[in-house]
Amino acid sequence: MTNTRDIILTTEDVTVTYGTHEALHPTNLTFAAGEVTALIGPSGCGKSTFLRCLNLMNREIPHCAVGGHINYHGHDINTPKENLYELRKSIGMVFQQPTPFRKSIRENILFAPKRHGRIRSKEQADELVETSLKQAALWDEVKDKLDRSAYALSGGQQQRLCIARTLAMKPDVILYDEPCSALDPLSTMSVEETIRDIASTGICEAIVTHNMEQATRVSDRTAFFYVGDMVETGPTKQIFSNPKDQKLVDYLTGRFG
Repeated sequence: MTNTRDIILTTEDVTVTYGTHEALHPTNLTFAAGEVTALIGPSGCGKSTFLRCLNLMNREIPHCAVGGHINYHGHDINTPKENLYELRKSIGMVFQQPTPFRKSIRENILFAPKRHGRIRSKEQADELVETSLKQAALWDEVKDKLDRSAYALSGGQQQRLCIARTLAMKPDVILYDEPCSALDPLSTMSVEETIRDIASTGICEAIVTHNMEQATRVSDRTAFFYVGDMVETGPTKQIFSNPKDQKLVDYLTGRFG
């Protein structure tokens, strides 16, 4: 059972509506420091829609309304007054396709910290670049190429660079929307190991994945979504070895999905 002192994010009856269509029904989940939560389920079931609620990305979609409470460190961020610019310094996101900037590896890491006024010296910049790349398990591969274009990296390296770029802002939450779906198996393994290593530092992580094996490898807890409902949640081992809801049983045994 998660200690309440470690809770970073909670959602209370969160819904997402596009016009008159409710794409996500009331959803209640808790996310803790140092834990990875996997969101699984068939395509179009609401898991990515839910993930985008956690850093208010749905707010930027026309005719999309998010209801309920999204509590970040006990503060409800699902209000029109919430400062998205400030919030996303603390709740970072990594997308399905690697999205490096058309800049050097070094400038990819430093771009956001510079904009937020966090870099005051070359020594501080150098330390941040090295620390972020080490956290993303990329430093040894690129330490002699920091001024080369990020586009010269492989797909898996680009995705780990995007993770490093997120880490440079020192978030306490990182959201991943199918971060390995465009990667080969070796790159996928590297990204998965990186996600586990990041969790060990106390950062809270949530990952949307279609890959059930990936969910078992990287996550501590799993939530199963189906047709807009969060059907079942619990420790990953329990979800996969002893599922309670028949829809989850059917999904895990390949009867749909």
